[in-house]
Amino acid sequence: MKGRIKKIFENADADAIIIMNGSSVDMTFFYVTGFESGLFENSAAVLYPDGSMAVICPELEEGAAGGKAEVFSNNKEKFELLKDKVSGERVGINSRAISHADFMKLKELLPEARFIDVDDAIRRARVVKDGEEIKRIKKAGEIASHVSNEIVPYLHEGVKESDILAEINYIMAKKGAMPSFDTIVAFGVNSSIPHYSTGEKEFEFPALMDFGARYGRYCSDMTRTFVSGREQSRVYEIVREGQEIAFDMMKEGVKATVIQNEVDEFFSKHGFGKMIHSLGHSLGLEVHDGFSMKEDFILKEGMVITVEPGIYLKDRWGIRIEDDVLVKRNGIEILTKK
Repeated sequence: MKGRIKKIFENADADAIIIMNGSSVDMTFFYVTGFESGLFENSAAVLYPDGSMAVICPELEEGAAGGKAEVFSNNKEKFELLKDKVSGERVGINSRAISHADFMKLKELLPEARFIDVDDAIRRARVVKDGEEIKRIKKAGEIASHVSNEIVPYLHEGVKESDILAEINYIMAKKGAMPSFDTIVAFGVNSSIPHYSTGEKEFEFPALMDFGARYGRYCSDMTRTFVSGREQSRVYEIVREGQEIAFDMMKEGVKATVIQNEVDEFFSKHGFGKMIHSLGHSLGLEVHDGFSMKEDFILKEGMVITVEPGIYLKDRWGIRIEDDVLVKRNGIEILTKK
């Protein structure tokens, strides 16, 4: 994992970086350690500019660490170990993930340190995937694609949103994956709510399903919407064409906001206005893994990004299509299939 750690330090002026887990876990911990099992709550990784690291964890996670961590049995031992691992004046922390309580404890533990926020450096490192990361995301996308095909026969009169959610998650589990976020199944008017919480509504068009598979800790994220009737079909084709516009524009060197604006303008020309959410976001260890397409960043080869245009008619219905793409030098590779 030395290469990943060095990527972080390329944009971080620090002598050491502490990745601190509390009851919630900074997924950067798994980015730098590569640990495939375990929760690693209450653990920490100390990173150094040469690409090396020191990991400390509770006894509970000793087996999952596979001999690559020092183990503590109580908080006193934990902080003694941590203090011993940190040297230098400039100490990096990930402000996006560390708790206030842990940060205050670090200030107490290292009174001479000058703490530096390295959140941006971490995001810039993680957003460009290496070969192993791409392999896992591709597998996650493949699993989700199979689920989207296998779920179609279950969509019929009388079935409930919760029934479809259960089937989606069950099929994923049978294929060796877990949901990468709370699966969304929205029928009829519920499809007009982008982040709807699945309920008990019986089948009605449009039938929108937003789900993803987590495989080897890496995520996929896709949305399929099934429609009926002339009006829904017309809007569906506009959304699909908006996605194709984005696909055609995506390659290394293009600014994300330029693509976002192009699709927004296309929807506006058809009378629907700008999208109420981003065209997409980077994908990896987390579903929202760094940047959204509304942010001012340049696409680079190795980025994995969702492309999810949507049109929502308030109190009526909504249509969204979402796929995952790998950015390449001269275009993209679509990782989720129809």
